[in-house]
Amino acid sequence: MEVLVKSIKGYKSHHSHRDPETREGITVSYFESLESIKEWREHPEHRVSQEFGRTHFYSWYQFEVVKVERKYDWKLK
Repeated sequence: MEVLVKSIKGYKSHHSHRDPETREGITVSYFESLESIKEWREHPEHRVSQEFGRTHFYSWYQFEVVKVERKYDWKLK
């Protein structure tokens, strides 16, 4: 899916994390527009992957579509 998501027009970046003990995880993907999000959501190969996840891996998951109004970071020197 990483190669596929990067091919979506308007893709900006994504980050994933999975807890090694519980295997719970999160992936956050950033896109330039709602149209880009829709293209990713409806991509045929992504749809197949979503269905596979529902039938083989997940008993629950959640999607959120949010707008980032401000972003900053801090790093210890």
